[in-house]
Amino acid sequence: MFSKIHALVVASVLSSGLATTATAATMTFTNAEPTPVMTMVVDDTVSAGNLRFSLSTTVGTADYLALAFNFSGTSLNQSDISFVSATREDDSPSIVDLELFGDNSLSQNVCGGGCNFNGAGSATLFDYIIRIGENGGGGQGGINFVKSVVFDISSTANLANSPFSGFAVRAQSTSNSSGSIKTNLVPDIPAVPVPASLPLLAFGLIGSGLVARRRKARY
Repeated sequence: MFSKIHALVVASVLSSGLATTATAATMTFTNAEPTPVMTMVVDDTVSAGNLRFSLSTTVGTADYLALAFNFSGTSLNQSDISFVSATREDDSPSIVDLELFGDNSLSQNVCGGGCNFNGAGSATLFDYIIRIGENGGGGQGGINFVKSVVFDISSTANLANSPFSGFAVRAQSTSNSSGSIKTNLVPDIPAVPVPASLPLLAFGLIGSGLVARRRKARY
């Protein structure tokens, strides 16, 4: 009797501990290159009916030109894209015009002058491409350099249904040797830590159950 109860308690502690290590409403994506390291966070909790995309560079430099992706929901329109904020290479605030290319019935691989996803480093066909910056961005320190950008996509979809897939980024003036990059962004799934006190708690609960059983057996 006691062993079953304590087993259930241990299982409950384990599941609640794992549940608090990740937030189901956000997803983080990164690229594979050592530099620049690009990070994109998608959040579906900022406001009802919107998905927020935050694209930044954590190692090296990258002048973002476009973000490409596939989308399994209803068709997106230009009016569904809302600019929130952006920064230049020196972290000063900037304003960029976001332009949507493609629709859910016609895959795209070109997004205006100097912007394409042809060649190695990424898939070449996507449902949509959001043009972020200008070709080259005026170089590092230039007024059109886009180091980070945040925008919303109006959609009733939520991350639990995985409506977005196949992310790729086109950037220029980067810190890698080629000076230009086209790369896929893949989900970043960190290891789930087990709280240090959990094994001791589980052992204590199991141990108390064994002691209770022994005491019961004596009588």
